[in-house]
Amino acid sequence: MPISAKQINFCNISTDFDKFYNQNQNTLLSLLDEFININDFIPFSFYQKYYSKLGIKRDFSLESMLSAFIIKNILSIPTIELLISLLHISSELRKFCGFLKVPDKSQFSRFKSNFFDNLNDLFNNLVDYTEEISQKINPFLSSILITDTTGFEAYVTENNPKLYQSELRKAKAYSKRIAKYNPNSNFNVEKYAQGQMPKYANSNPDAKLAYLNGHFGYYLKCSVSTNALGLVRNVNFYDSSPTYGL
Repeated sequence: MPISAKQINFCNISTDFDKFYNQNQNTLLSLLDEFININDFIPFSFYQKYYSKLGIKRDFSLESMLSAFIIKNILSIPTIELLISLLHISSELRKFCGFLKVPDKSQFSRFKSNFFDNLNDLFNNLVDYTEEISQKINPFLSSILITDTTGFEAYVTENNPKLYQSELRKAKAYSKRIAKYNPNSNFNVEKYAQGQMPKYANSNPDAKLAYLNGHFGYYLKCSVSTNALGLVRNVNFYDSSPTYGL
């Protein structure tokens, strides 16, 4: 029997999750707490490195820090500053993460930079864990591997629409000066404005100007492999080592 092809789109997956979240807002944390034990996914080497220097004297447990980033991604919280604010406001979120007090911005930043490789190992563990679940759902679809190129829009100044609008205004002014001396000029305002945009973001050279998802922006280009159920198996960034972002 022929199988009809269906385009897998992360936007659709995100939309489906949003629908689930909107229908289960009051029970989301309890569902996570009931069915997901984060300890099952953390490699022993991660524990070793995290507690190697300060031991049990660490102000925040490894599980608490990881839970905070899970909440950040599930709720699509764009910045660490907003995450911290929400943790201060919500006792329910603090309880879920296991925080008696809320870490500051530098503690979150150091956690990501100091344990970069360990976070990658954690996600590899998640791939192995979800593979068993995929096999139970549909052995055939879970056996199919799909790889495609994409890009993640970076949190950089250059992705602010105001930057392009500024270049566009300059290009329009320049176009008027050209038209004054050459009325028959085929000057393309948009192409000129796009040509004036920097080729990569100042704060992150890996975020390069590209046309993806229907518009120009600064993206971290990568290849993503999923199975036919849409579960991510690997993310390989072109200009850095394979990992997932928190």
